[in-house]
Amino acid sequence: LNYYLADYSIALAAQKLGLKEDANTLFKRAANWKLLFDKNARGGSHGVPGFFRPKYTNGTFVQEFDAFAWGGTGTNSEYTEASAYQYRFYVPHDPKGLKELYGGGDVLCSALEEMMTHPPTFHEGNWGLHHEQTELVGNCFGEYEHNNQPVHHVLYMFKGAGCPAQGQKWLRYATEHLYGRKTGFSGDEDNGEMSSWYVLSALGLYQLVPASPYYEIGSPLFKNATISLQNTTIRILAPGNSAETPYIANVTWNGTPLPELRIKFKDLIQGGELSYTMTSNPDEANAFFKPKDTHAA
Repeated sequence: LNYYLADYSIALAAQKLGLKEDANTLFKRAANWKLLFDKNARGGSHGVPGFFRPKYTNGTFVQEFDAFAWGGTGTNSEYTEASAYQYRFYVPHDPKGLKELYGGGDVLCSALEEMMTHPPTFHEGNWGLHHEQTELVGNCFGEYEHNNQPVHHVLYMFKGAGCPAQGQKWLRYATEHLYGRKTGFSGDEDNGEMSSWYVLSALGLYQLVPASPYYEIGSPLFKNATISLQNTTIRILAPGNSAETPYIANVTWNGTPLPELRIKFKDLIQGGELSYTMTSNPDEANAFFKPKDTHAA
């Protein structure tokens, strides 16, 4: 799955460079993630089916399946430092396609919510016992393993599924509860990803797909912030922000509404004002969201 994301990101770069044949080859290969999705696979008590599973070389799924087995149940460590649950939504470059395979946005939203609310559970699998499992149970919530890299995109997948308010709710919960005096970071600060995730998400921004020209909009943590660039500044304003108002009723860039809840990087670096109108009403947030295309990039 990670290679498919890499293929997609390289395809974006090839496209930008005018290498059409290379881009088309890589875009096509990146879509092969669908071959690993088993819409009938189940895990846990909530009952929403659909997981990524390993296959034999003949194209059939490996028979034994345990959604909570870290590393998987086979001998080849099918899931790196996680279980099938943490890789369940590992298609940040194609939330639209994932929504289709789940059978619609409502189903995908339910599956995402299930990950947040399922009792934290892990089985050792072929990877054995490591600190990542105990951190999941002690520092995080549900099956959302924020203490490790495989899930750092997941809370931004709610928007692609068509339920941005749910994502904004859990983004605010993560920034408020997974960093601080109790745990510091909820897990390893590998390559700076824990702090960079926090800084971006606290500003209400996140690059979901490497090489994508877009930053996705989440739920800002502060009432105001200023980013100083070399020749300009970005002002981020959310005057009505509070613990009770995690939802976005409106967001504008230099006065222009952003109903897709995304902004181009090339516009951001020109400097300007990103202004949020926050609300306690999730219905307002969902009503504001008007996607043209739920494809991440």
